Amino acid sequence: MGAWGHRNFENDPAADLADEFTDMPGEVVLLEALSVIEEIGEEGGIIEADDASAALAAAEIVAAALGRPGPDLPQDVMAAVAQLDLGEDSELQEMAQEAVEAMLRASELKELMQEGADYDRWVAVQQDLLARLQ
Repeated sequence: MGAWGHRNFENDPAADLADEFTDMPGEVVLLEALSVIEEIGEEGGIIEADDASAALAAAEIVAAALGRPGPDLPQDVMAAVAQLDLGEDSELQEMAQEAVEAMLRASELKELMQEGADYDRWVAVQQDLLARLQ
């Protein structure tokens, strides 16, 4: 995984998901990224860093669709978000919350971030994302 920062769009898997979403805006891209985390959780497996990064980017897009975008949301993604209509208490919202909580509990991404100096800032970004997903 290529990472260059502690924010959720500062790595290659997140950038790839953002590109895919802007090319094909809609719930399908988000569901795919978030359902991987749900499946791993049900199986009791390890959430790999690439899957975690893509899911966190998907969760950021869900928060933006709820009207609460993060400060590092790419402009082209924000333009594509306008095509989403999630409504109140959407399944995507719940899946996004659960994915972020799963990353904070245990994931390869969390372990990688703990090895670096940006861990506390990464945790703060995830807590902020959870608040925006409420």
